[in-house]
Formats: sequence, C-alpha cells, structure tokens
Amino acid sequence: MSENPKNWIKQWLRGENLPALHKTVTDLDALYRKDDPFEYLSDVIHRDPGVTCGVFTRANSVQHQHFGMPVTTIEHAAMMLGLDRMKSIPEKLPVIDPAIAKDDKKGLLAVYSRSYHAAIQASAWARLRADMVPWEVFSAALLHDLGEMVIWAFQPDKAEEIEDLTHGTGHQSRETAQLHVLGFTCHALSVELAQLWKLPLLVHDVLNHENADKPRIKSILLANRIARAAEQDWYSEKMVSYIEEIAELLHLSYSEMVDVVHQTALVAANAYQIFGITPAAAYLVTTPPPCVNIKSGGSIPGKKTVAVESATSAEHQEIHIEPQPQVLEQTIRWFSEKHDKPLTLPAIMKQAVQGMHKGIGLYRVVFAACTPDQTGLRARVVCSTEKSAEFSHFYMELQPPHLFTRLMEKPTSIWVNDENRDKFGKLLPSEILKVLDADSFFASSIFLKDRPIGMFYCDCHQDSDCLDEVRYKEFQHVCDFVTAAMEQFSNRVDVQIKK
Repeated sequence: MSENPKNWIKQWLRGENLPALHKTVTDLDALYRKDDPFEYLSDVIHRDPGVTCGVFTRANSVQHQHFGMPVTTIEHAAMMLGLDRMKSIPEKLPVIDPAIAKDDKKGLLAVYSRSYHAAIQASAWARLRADMVPWEVFSAALLHDLGEMVIWAFQPDKAEEIEDLTHGTGHQSRETAQLHVLGFTCHALSVELAQLWKLPLLVHDVLNHENADKPRIKSILLANRIARAAEQDWYSEKMVSYIEEIAELLHLSYSEMVDVVHQTALVAANAYQIFGITPAAAYLVTTPPPCVNIKSGGSIPGKKTVAVESATSAEHQEIHIEPQPQVLEQTIRWFSEKHDKPLTLPAIMKQAVQGMHKGIGLYRVVFAACTPDQTGLRARVVCSTEKSAEFSHFYMELQPPHLFTRLMEKPTSIWVNDENRDKFGKLLPSEILKVLDADSFFASSIFLKDRPIGMFYCDCHQDSDCLDEVRYKEFQHVCDFVTAAMEQFSNRVDVQIKK
C-alpha cells in the first residue's frame, strides 16, 4: 500500500537539507567580506531555494526573548539571527555546482530554476497588486514545489520515473504518476516539509487547497503553473487560460498581461548561469505562436474557437466537468491522515465517490453495496452531473451470473472500452445496459477480509472519450486507498456493515 510522507522523510531525509547552489555560496562569502553585507543579502539568498529554506528553518527555530512573531522574510531573518549565524547557514548545507553536477542532479537544478521563475513572476504581480510584503509572496512561490525538490535531491531515480510517466511513455497526470511511484503526492510531502522546516505561514497557506481562491494565494499558484507550462509551450491553451486568470485578478487586459509575463520571464532568465539550466524565456522565440484566423476577426493565440451547435445536437450534449487535481489531492490526504474518530463505511465511501466525481472528473459515480444476502448490489452513495432516478437508485441482481457477478468473486478492476466492448458487453443483461446507458465505464469490486462489500461504478455517460488511461489509474488509486482504510478500521467497518 501507499507510503506515508512522514515515513519517507524518516527514511530518506534523515535530518539532511536541500543543497545550496555553488554560486550562492561563493557570492555570499564575497558579500560577507564587505562593510555592509545586508544591502544585497536578500537578493543573493532569494534566488536559491535551498539557502532560503535553510534560513527560515534556522530563524524560526531560534527562541527570541522579545519577539514572538514568526520570521516571514529574509530581511527579518537576518535582523533576528545576526551576521555570524547567517554566515553559518550555507556552510552547513550540501552544495550543488551546475558546472560539474551529474545527470541525476540536473532535475533538481531544473526545479530550482522553475521555482525561481515562478517567484519572480509572483513578486512582480504582487507589486502590481500593491502587496504590502511582496518578498513574502516571492518566498512562498519559490518554495511551493518543495516536495518535488526533495524527491529530486534524495531519490532522483524515483523523480525520473515520475517524469517519464508524466512526459515520456506514460502520459499520466503528475499526481497520478507520483501516487504510482511514491504512494503519495509531492504536494503532500511539501505540506509535511513546511511544518518540519518551520517555513513561513504563507507557504503553509499556499499549500492549503482551501485558500486557493484568495487573491494573494491564487497569484502564487498561477505563477507556479505558468512557470511549469512555459517549459512545455508558451502558446498552449493551458498557458492562455492561466494568463487570462491572472489578467482578471490584476484587472489588466489579456495583451497587457502577456507583456508583463513575458517581460518578467526575461528578468528571471538573467540568472540562468546560476542554475545551469536553459531558462523558460528562451522558448519564447523557439515555439512559434499559432496563426491568427483573419476571417474570424482574429483570436487570442491558443484560444479555442467554440462552435455553435444545432438544437438537435445540443439536446444530447453532456454536462462536462473538468478534473480538479486539488480535490483528488484532498481525497488522498483524507485517507492518509489520522482521524480522531474511527472512520465509518459511509464516510469512507462518500469521500471516495466525491474524489472520483470532482477530483478525477468522472460524470457519474456510484458505490453500490452488496445486499445482506449477497444476491444484489444497491446504490448507497451517488455523485452525478445529471438527475437520473434510474441511475441514482438502481438495484442490480447478481443472479443469473453476469459481468458484475464475476467482479464480486474477487477484488478486480475493469475498464470497458472500444477495444473490449464486444467481449464484455455480451456478459451484461440488456436491462442493466439500459439502466447504465453508457458504452464505456470503470468498475471495481471492494473486499474486506475476503468478503465482497460492494462495487464502485463510474462513467462519463455518452462521452466515452472522457475515459482514458490517466483517469483509470487515478480511479484504481482511490479504490486502493478505500481498501486500505477499510482494513485499518476493519472492526468498525464490520459493525457498520451489520447495521
């Protein structure tokens, strides 16, 4: 079953810290020899996630007699620690030099570079918003991907495997790939590390999905998304969407925001030698924007053109929902955390169904529990984009035997799709097919102590293209967490089932 971030930290981190960049160490050494080192101190430290993290950890670990407020900026840390203690921080960190770094360290340097780009963007936007403390925003954006940095630093082979699943042969979402390789997400690891290393409150706030719509937090999240998207394609639909969001937040036009983002990327690119990584700004000129459709009066690069469908096709149009990775992350974290009270079967299934529906983006999700006599499946928890009494309250007989009967014989997951529909479709009675009214679907049987408990069923109704390998793996991961939660609280679950 999935690894726990806390256990991973104990096994792999073992009191170690993120490495400092070689250029940061040499520049700080030269700076400390000057009469007034504090003037440029924050500029040097801010470009280095490892040293920035080390400074905050040290500053917030010191007990101050007269000041109880946590340290939130490098300037504040320098004032509280003093010159001697500030000088000792990089000396205690491992050092990474891009000029001689081996291939397994290149990934860490790439994350450092991307995080710096995100921080430069976020702080520039903070100033446009007249933020009172833009350096707080800078640090929060710089340390947002802390978990990913640590994986690259201490288990680069795992990080490379995740990278391959995401951008190489696997084509999985980042969260799915991380769950597959690590058993938890890098975001969950970041949450644990932020607490362990006593990072500023804004870092914690940014990592809390409940704060995602707050303007200050949203700008930091968008800065990190834009920095990541820029590594792939500056003119993608995803990038256009992100820039539109931040433009709305800052009350700028789309074209004005594009100018701000591109100019800021060039500013971040000035530090490329520190990381030894090609800056994202370089791809502004190597990735040509799509041609503008002059006949339609022009369009935003990368923006989808929405066609007006006829009334006939609109009648059959499915309500579309987008996957919400933050909801999936919340679901996984809910299953991973310790709870004050024992979990109940209804609570476990409700959390799982909501995670599948909103987090994975599956239109119709149902958990159907086995009847006491094990002869049927009855819907217990349902989430759906549509109102369908037949679907929400369906009862499925397991005799005579059919496909779902076979699923209830042992823990099994299945994805019925174009490639296997002819084979499996014959194993379902016509009355069940009529109720489901879907060509493709996911299904997984859930067992506890070798006894069938029920089945998860998910589909996108008529939109069979919505079901893909990424969603199927995410669906299986949630089912795995459900099984683990039920095993952990098996005695309580048995009591609940008898009721």
